[in-house]
Amino acid sequence: MRIALAVMAALLLLTGTASATPRHISGVSPSLHPEGVQWDPTRGQFLVSSVRHGTVSLVSSSGQVRPLVTDTKMVSTFGIQVDRGRVLVAYGDIGLGERSVPGQSGLGIFDLRTGRALKFVDVPNGANDVAVDPFGNAYVTGPAGDTVWQVSLSGEVSAFASDPRLAATIGNNGIVWDPRGFLVTGNYTNGTLLKVTRGHVEQLPAPALIGADGLTLTPQGLVVVTNSLGAPGKNAVTVLDTRTWQVKSQRSWPTSPTTAARTPHGTYVVSGRLDVLLKGGTSDEFSLDR
Repeated sequence: MRIALAVMAALLLLTGTASATPRHISGVSPSLHPEGVQWDPTRGQFLVSSVRHGTVSLVSSSGQVRPLVTDTKMVSTFGIQVDRGRVLVAYGDIGLGERSVPGQSGLGIFDLRTGRALKFVDVPNGANDVAVDPFGNAYVTGPAGDTVWQVSLSGEVSAFASDPRLAATIGNNGIVWDPRGFLVTGNYTNGTLLKVTRGHVEQLPAPALIGADGLTLTPQGLVVVTNSLGAPGKNAVTVLDTRTWQVKSQRSWPTSPTTAARTPHGTYVVSGRLDVLLKGGTSDEFSLDR
């Protein structure tokens, strides 16, 4: 009887935890315009970047926003990763920030608990997204070039792989580490997906997903978020089978999504109203949807 009661209590606890994170989260923060999102397992909250302010903020399941990383030299922040007590964020200046440092491109590394800056590393070609391997090495995409850059734990930058297929008007963009020992990145302009190992790039047999922005690996497959912000793509979320790289599911998205984060409560997609920002306006609203 005691065992049965304990099992029931555990199930109720799990159900309550899942229901505490709604399918749709509305966030409000002055002209935040988040492009990247990650899950903070230490707080049970989301981390979002800001194209407008160059910050990193925490977002609760109720949509409350609290700054974590502020007052830095970063103009716009993009892709985010959490690794061994660190927040790694790609940053640069694409002309949409509230200030300007022309040519800025790099990787910011911060203490996850306090938001304190640990290191700023210059990375060429307009840093946009970041992935981390099991050893703590970071891999940064540069959509303005043909190279995936590696940033070691000590902060040393080197070209991990270069290939013409990584380049385009907006080239290699989203990136993810596959535990089988390689990276996957997407070419935003033509929608190809590419397998990247040191010094080698191979096109995957996936359908072209034009406007491929964020990539997220989940138990269901590789989630590819596409949009029409800078290419004639669909506002959609596609799940690919990582054995065949073919489409398992595809869902249209109402607003311009950019990337997704895997959480204990499912995969959440961020829509930071970058469509408004690109048209010269601003919005205080953004959303996270499971």
